[in-house]
Amino acid sequence: MTDILRWIAARLANGSSLALAAVTRAAGSTARSTDAFMVLDAAGGMMGTVGGGYAEAKTIEACKTSLATSASTDLEFDLTPEAHGTQMVCGGRLSIHIEYVEGGSPPADALTECLQHVERGEAAGWSLWHPLSEEGSHTGSTPFAIVSRADTFAIHGNAPDGIVQDAIKALHDTPPGYGMAAMLNARTCRGFWLGFEPVPLLHVFGAGHVGKALCELAAFCGFRVVVTDDRSDQLTRERFPHASSLRLITSFDDALSAGPSGQPVRLGARDCALILTRKPDIDKAMLAQLLRSEAGYIGLIGSVSKRNGIYAALRAEGFSDADFARVHCPVGLAIGARNPEEIAVSIMAEIIAHRSGALLQQ
Repeated sequence: MTDILRWIAARLANGSSLALAAVTRAAGSTARSTDAFMVLDAAGGMMGTVGGGYAEAKTIEACKTSLATSASTDLEFDLTPEAHGTQMVCGGRLSIHIEYVEGGSPPADALTECLQHVERGEAAGWSLWHPLSEEGSHTGSTPFAIVSRADTFAIHGNAPDGIVQDAIKALHDTPPGYGMAAMLNARTCRGFWLGFEPVPLLHVFGAGHVGKALCELAAFCGFRVVVTDDRSDQLTRERFPHASSLRLITSFDDALSAGPSGQPVRLGARDCALILTRKPDIDKAMLAQLLRSEAGYIGLIGSVSKRNGIYAALRAEGFSDADFARVHCPVGLAIGARNPEEIAVSIMAEIIAHRSGALLQQ
């Protein structure tokens, strides 16, 4: 989990009440969008951000009020200079919802369960629902929560079956995105959604200078990093203090299988893999294995001539242009990087752009 999710989980385990604030709508130019959220506890602790500046300052004040009054609220921000007579230049509009979560309550238990799924590498969503009156206002009834995974829904708390089914229908008909916040409206209830994605996983094959720099930067960016190599003297905790795990293998010819100190690797569509090994023949063997996997991002370090030679050899083994279209090589954005640290920056920039869809927009 990320630091903010660990922070939330620790306070839920201690029975603390929380005020969760998230951007639920953003229009125009704003510092953050609906992937931004923050949380405060009654002791004054705080983690996360909704974008900083004026909107965040007001949100923090409202979160403190929420904790003091056990109430939830909505905030609207017009960030144009005319709206406040200030020099604000964003020009956008934000909707921020603040949800009070009572410590030890069913919604708190639901949030704990949701975070446990995320810790296991599963995308999950937490939504808290307030029953509505016939006029569409809150009834004051105790809210209930739903933990969502794909089409699976776990209910926490008590509510009439009809209201619960309305909430599930809203989640099913217009599923909000994981990693995003949203407000959901059903006929008999109104819900606040927070979707969580597991920490992105990056496999680094090669424990050389670039692999070392890349591991440090990727961990700083919030990735869980697994480093694989066949050299025990290079694959050490001293060199890779921030790696999630180190996989010592016997040979790169079968790098995804279990090794002397590592579990087998099964790459999924959300996972990234980088080939940063020391020899072209190892790169070729490694690329063949990754192309047979479901890895969502595959990067290969090296020159165009090296790439063309490896591709030609793999074509003779049955790989096609469609396979090579999955590969980013030479890996990294063209920023003139030269030393290992700069190369790591270029590679991480490309991975982030790939995950956000920005590469497709270029």
